[in-house]
Amino acid sequence: MTAKEGFVVRISNALFKTSLAQNAPPVFPRRIKHFEVKPQEKWVLWGPGKGQFMNILSNKYISDPPLALQYGLDKKFPRVEQVLFKGVMPTAHLSARYEYFKDEFDQTCKQFILDNAVGSSQVSYDVVKTSRKVDMDLYHKLVQELKLVDLQDRWAMGLSNGQMRRARLAFSLLKEPDLLLVDDPFLGLDPTATSIISNFLANYHVPIIIGLRYQDQIPSWCTHVCCVESDGTIPFQGAIQDHKQTIDEVRNAHVESRYSTNANLPPADELISSHPMLGNNSRTPHLELRGLDVKYRGEPVLTNMYWKVEPGSRWHIQGNNGTGKSTLLSLITAEHPQSWNSKVVEHGVPRKTGRANYFDINKEIGMSAPELHAIFLKKCGDTLTVRESIATGFHEASSNNFNPLWDKLDAAQRSSVRKYIQYFGLEENTLFGELSVSDQKLVLFIRSLIKMPELLVLDEAFSGMELEPMVRCHELLNQWPGTVLVVSHVPEETPRCHHYLRLISPGQYECGTFI
Repeated sequence: MTAKEGFVVRISNALFKTSLAQNAPPVFPRRIKHFEVKPQEKWVLWGPGKGQFMNILSNKYISDPPLALQYGLDKKFPRVEQVLFKGVMPTAHLSARYEYFKDEFDQTCKQFILDNAVGSSQVSYDVVKTSRKVDMDLYHKLVQELKLVDLQDRWAMGLSNGQMRRARLAFSLLKEPDLLLVDDPFLGLDPTATSIISNFLANYHVPIIIGLRYQDQIPSWCTHVCCVESDGTIPFQGAIQDHKQTIDEVRNAHVESRYSTNANLPPADELISSHPMLGNNSRTPHLELRGLDVKYRGEPVLTNMYWKVEPGSRWHIQGNNGTGKSTLLSLITAEHPQSWNSKVVEHGVPRKTGRANYFDINKEIGMSAPELHAIFLKKCGDTLTVRESIATGFHEASSNNFNPLWDKLDAAQRSSVRKYIQYFGLEENTLFGELSVSDQKLVLFIRSLIKMPELLVLDEAFSGMELEPMVRCHELLNQWPGTVLVVSHVPEETPRCHHYLRLISPGQYECGTFI
């Protein structure tokens, strides 16, 4: 790929709109005066406006004037590929990820990469039937460099977050783009997976622009930065070496919550005043695993596992992608086919088929997870507002029930929803799909705790969330009286916990207490 006229992409005094309609609102209220990426540069879009700016660069909006957005690529129709990591593969049910449940999306990792890259529905291991020729040499190069060789025959539905992210990159690059846009490439990844993807992007020959939040560290291989506020304002842009001090100042300035000076906010203790575990002095463990074993097609995932979770305790569940964290959580929430197991003990009572059902188990569980985010956005993004989305959390099995519920809530429940909306500075009538990714994650966090669950499961709940609302969520969790299980790979995204469970490999794990 070569670039003509010395640039890859250029914006000059442009206003962008969502449609040609006369009254179509602009994406950003102000014109973007100038933005230009030259060959050999690797840029980071940094800040809350990065997602919309990346949509502009991928030519999703209409430019005014028409030629204010230009691609200086030496092709008549250059291919710009935008990679979005919005959860795992689409599926009809959360349990589909666990034990490779068969549904319409079931395919191997290799089939997933090839099928999506070429747009074909007829992909086999050796033959790809499509009108577009596939460069199999490039395919083998990508799976080698992205450490996917040993995963090619694994069912894609069973891939971990980090593994699926690498597979998504592979199928995007198999399309041989001229410009690659990657938003939040490292969210929810353990250090090993982060290193694999970062090193890969650092050395790949295609021009690359990544999007990061203010709290994210900028990789050393990025040469330039463009700081983008939520309204499209660009406080600074240019070579990173020229803006190091400004970057530090901006990051530090956003550590303080935007809510801290709002005296009209309801106090946090008022939000949790109806929680059933307030004043509960029970010493019976909330949850126990007594020698639990889980296998997938004969392969062990969890082996001889013992774990005791006391009421009101907060646990940080740690481990690299693929060590069984999602499997463990799915057992607890009864999403897993092997959930009915007498070695899973709740409140001192072994869980057995016929004794406990899915709905009874989930009455006291609230959950936020990448899988839920992907499904909720697909099913409800265009139909439910913020308040209606949060209201669905009152369903007994809220992790899989997204039916509208607002009109059936009583006055106290509606008041509770509105207090949370006010506390977190949201607009209650905005459609879920129109929110930023950060605010979508925030709404799902509120939804997970709105029914005052005794057990709160937060699987990468703060990945993709901007710093200010995340800090506010952590402050609330510090006062939360219920039991909390947290999965997070990034220290800054991890709320304060009492204990940790570190999964290493089948049969190997560590439990401990934070000092």
